[in-house]
Amino acid sequence: MFTELNERLFEAKEKKRKKAKYEEHIARSEAYLEEEQQKVNQFYVQLQKEKKDVSRLERISLTNIFFTIMGKKLEKLDQEKQEVIAAELKYKEAVETIEDLKKELVEWRAKLQLVGNAEVEYKKLLDEKERLIHDKHSLLSRELYVLSDEETSIRSSLKEYEEANKAGLSALSALQRAIHSLDKAKGWSTWDMFGGGMITTAIKHSHLDDARKRIHYAQNQLRLFQEELLDIENHFHINMEIGNFLTFADYFFDGIVVDWLVHGKINDSLNQAEETTAKVREILSILEEHKNLLTDNYNQIVKKRRETLESA
Repeated sequence: MFTELNERLFEAKEKKRKKAKYEEHIARSEAYLEEEQQKVNQFYVQLQKEKKDVSRLERISLTNIFFTIMGKKLEKLDQEKQEVIAAELKYKEAVETIEDLKKELVEWRAKLQLVGNAEVEYKKLLDEKERLIHDKHSLLSRELYVLSDEETSIRSSLKEYEEANKAGLSALSALQRAIHSLDKAKGWSTWDMFGGGMITTAIKHSHLDDARKRIHYAQNQLRLFQEELLDIENHFHINMEIGNFLTFADYFFDGIVVDWLVHGKINDSLNQAEETTAKVREILSILEEHKNLLTDNYNQIVKKRRETLESA
């Protein structure tokens, strides 16, 4: 009876933990969604302006003639087109992030519905446990009550760490794929610098486009990892010094992307991705240390509970 009740209490406590977790994730995701929607509006206006600037330069006009005479028309047009590319990429990134967030919110809300009555279930089981404590024919004592409560709490805490670790490993894998794409682009860029020609340039651009997609996915995985880390910070009051992973993709889509044709800038992108990867590894190592300490504590409590139950 005791073991069965303890397991039911753990399951009820798990539902309570998930309910709090889903509510916090929904609140943060909704706030982030609002920010991204504002970005989309801002980038759309900017994109339309940049496109008009290119269109204006491509038409025959006094300004056009002036730049041609001065020998700067091509240089100016290239700059304007680069700004259009940058605006389009930032706009596309924000739109895709909004799509990701909307899908996630649907999933979080569906999961929240499944644990909506978690507090009621948990309260009923606590009442049942309290009655058993006061039952003179029950082996359940106050000491066992405390020990079993500690056991279920630590089991629940370990779940938090497991979920954070899983999210971190996913982010790490996504970053490594992005680095692989950037590394390929870097290789073709080196060849391009020595006169590889149009085919080499096209291949390099193909790898950069692949890198853009993988960077977006890596940013999404980093955001989910940060969500899990915030759960740990809020519930365990541990300062993980996680920084802000949400700015990772900004480095690629805000400014540097217009210079991706330049070999050195691809190196900068690689360095940024590798630095972020190192930070994720560092945090995963800290999580593992905390998880090991919790596991040791859990094993000690389980052992003590068994000894108390056997001697009852």
